[in-house]
Amino acid sequence: MQPISVKISRRGYVVLPAKLRKEMKLKEGTYLLLSREGERIILQPVPSFTEELMGLTRGCFGSTARDVQNYIDEERKGR
Repeated sequence: MQPISVKISRRGYVVLPAKLRKEMKLKEGTYLLLSREGERIILQPVPSFTEELMGLTRGCFGSTARDVQNYIDEERKGR
């Protein structure tokens, strides 16, 4: 992706372009991890608990994040 110029607002807000948000599947409420590497600012999506669990248990509870979340929801209902 080509670099895009964005402006920092008076309150410190930066708007991520809609095309980038769509490509990266970033939705309202998504947490981003901000880090600094020299003079660069790096933003990375923070993986959800469900995605982390899915990576650790690959295939045990389903093949998608939604399958894993459904499994968790069903287990919680049984308590």
